[in-house]
Amino acid sequence: MSGYKSQYRILALLLALITAAGGVLAQNSLTLINPGTQVEGRKFAVTFRATGGQATGLQAPSLKGCKLIYGPSVSTMESVQYINGQMTRESYVDYSYTYLAESAGDVTVPAVSATIGGQNVKSKSGNFTILPPDKNAPAQIRRPQPGTPPQAQSGESEAPPIKSSDLIVRVTFSKQKVYEQEPVIAEIKVYTRHGISNFQVQTQPVFDGFLSEELDVPLSVNMEHYNGQNYYTAVLKRCILYPQKAGRLTVNSGKYDVTLQQEVPVYYGYFVTSKIIERKITTTSNEVSLNVLPLPEPKPAGFNGAVGRFDITTSLTPEQLRTNEAANYRIEISGSGNIKYLKAPDLQVPVGIDAYTPKTEVQSKASGGNVSGVFSVDYTLMPQQVGDYTIPGIRFVYFDPQSASYKTANGREFEFKVERGAAGISNTKIAETAAMTDILHIKQSEASPAPYTTPLMLRAAYWYMLAALVVVFLIILWVYRRNVRLRADVAGRRLSRASRVARRRLRMANRLIKDSGDKFYEELSKALYGYFGDKLGMPPSQLIRANIAQQLADYGASNESIELAIRILDDCEMARFTPDHSQQERDSLYRDASNVIKDFESVKQ
Repeated sequence: MSGYKSQYRILALLLALITAAGGVLAQNSLTLINPGTQVEGRKFAVTFRATGGQATGLQAPSLKGCKLIYGPSVSTMESVQYINGQMTRESYVDYSYTYLAESAGDVTVPAVSATIGGQNVKSKSGNFTILPPDKNAPAQIRRPQPGTPPQAQSGESEAPPIKSSDLIVRVTFSKQKVYEQEPVIAEIKVYTRHGISNFQVQTQPVFDGFLSEELDVPLSVNMEHYNGQNYYTAVLKRCILYPQKAGRLTVNSGKYDVTLQQEVPVYYGYFVTSKIIERKITTTSNEVSLNVLPLPEPKPAGFNGAVGRFDITTSLTPEQLRTNEAANYRIEISGSGNIKYLKAPDLQVPVGIDAYTPKTEVQSKASGGNVSGVFSVDYTLMPQQVGDYTIPGIRFVYFDPQSASYKTANGREFEFKVERGAAGISNTKIAETAAMTDILHIKQSEASPAPYTTPLMLRAAYWYMLAALVVVFLIILWVYRRNVRLRADVAGRRLSRASRVARRRLRMANRLIKDSGDKFYEELSKALYGYFGDKLGMPPSQLIRANIAQQLADYGASNESIELAIRILDDCEMARFTPDHSQQERDSLYRDASNVIKDFESVKQ
């Protein structure tokens, strides 16, 4: 028996080793890093990432419309992580080939093969797009010519003005012509040639005449070629619209406040760098119209506004029915169109079967320029009588925009027999002769009636309690009026809490006194400025040295105290920008600030 156990252990160990070896081999891979959208005339890199070791036998792929310049350039990355005491090591090697985009168009990167750790691996193919160059591409930044004196080229060049074509907000439809109730995708997209640091919507385009349903928009930035220019683009909003009337429906323009980040060249002699400046502009989106065609007349009987292409299926569960036992009749309408706004078809239930209020459910998703999904209706049926029954097939009429005609989808007809089932639940009555044990007899008390007592208003305790309530009310009223008066006296409250707030800030500065940075001086400066503002009733905008000195003199402070206060403020300001101050200097400055506050608190008004 022990021999069999040892054989099982050896077999399990071998399986574990084989699984581990397979896992190690599976780690070797070659992955293409897609270069993304590029522009004609620019260089770009196609990178293959080898995981599990060095790749040998790797060849640069041939790309349509691109010229290989050099490569590969090799870079190695390695990372180590410790998670719950387990060390995870990951390393990979990147092989980058540099190409020149010579002509615009769609480019396919074919799959390439290589050998990693003795294992043959192959990458997946990929696709990217090369856009045409800008129609009116601006000239490159002018570099200083050799021999030109540096001072002649120094300074910041003037920023070019923002043009209307530098920022565009467009509203577009996925279709230009639709029928009533036919879904169409509306998209609001921003096109920009500069960075955007702030984007505020003043007025959003309004989709009058449509039922609107907003879709989730992923946060991503792409590059597109539009009107002869290359732009960075991002989708602001995407909606599904269902036109409710025929005619030409117009979406009005929106209004947006945008802060653009413009790059301006700055010259330092023979060197050129750039600086980012911000420009605030207001822009509007375009007005766009959609041609909505009316549904053809006459509309057939049974048409309830379904527009698209649909199929219908029906089911009955179970098909063997019994009286007083529920069954489920289900209608499923699948396809594409205005599926979220379909109406439940009418069900013709034969006499002898009760049908309850149907339950509807819609599962839909937007893909491309249309909406597809499943619209389901569940009827609960309850047979009441034995016999043979027939539920006619459902007739679903819809309009097909592709063929511009009305079509009918028919569901299955069900013929079934209802057999006798469990008996129904009958109402029960409470027997009139049942004993009622929950009613007890009234017991008469043998005690004599209570003697006459003194009325409450004639008792002394009543008047004592009333007087105490009046006193409490007067105290509450006095406290309330005092709080109202104090809240109205803003200057008085600031004056009363000036010393308390300043000492709290001084304690904060004391905790930072061993810090060699500028935090101590910053906190000490805040304590003094805050104290002077509260004590003298000065707003923050007027807290400057000259105003503080004048107000302190008017307040009655001595010249020595005023000069000491101004010197402390100057020392704090200078110390924040000059390093290497000793502990003794910070201690001395802290004591001087405390003494200044004590001196001003002792001044009598």
